[in-house]
Amino acid sequence: MAHLGELIAELRQDKGLTQKELGDILCVSSGTISNYENGVHLPDVDKVIALANFFHVTTDYLLGRTSSNLPVDMLQQTVTAQKTLGDVMASFAKLPANRQVALSLIISDMEVRQMIDTYSKTGDSK
Repeated sequence: MAHLGELIAELRQDKGLTQKELGDILCVSSGTISNYENGVHLPDVDKVIALANFFHVTTDYLLGRTSSNLPVDMLQQTVTAQKTLGDVMASFAKLPANRQVALSLIISDMEVRQMIDTYSKTGDSK
């Protein structure tokens, strides 16, 4: 996993920023950004938080605690969706067997319809 300096450089370059431009955003010199990127110095906690906020990543990502650089709001949406799916599955499991079968058939039918729609759209474009 890349160290903090490499991640800062990568994120900065992905945004098309120079070291000076990122330094201006963080209120530090371009030399300080260079030192961060080259591992000469580490940013203080406030700067790590500012970097995470600016680049829309988590501090855990910057600090190498996770390899996921998904934006924080997307991570929250994913967690919410997982909780919702878990709730749906728990409710499904509580249904009587005949209702579970009926719902499974409905879902299968929906999947088949979606495949047909997808196939007919790709067939129309040829």
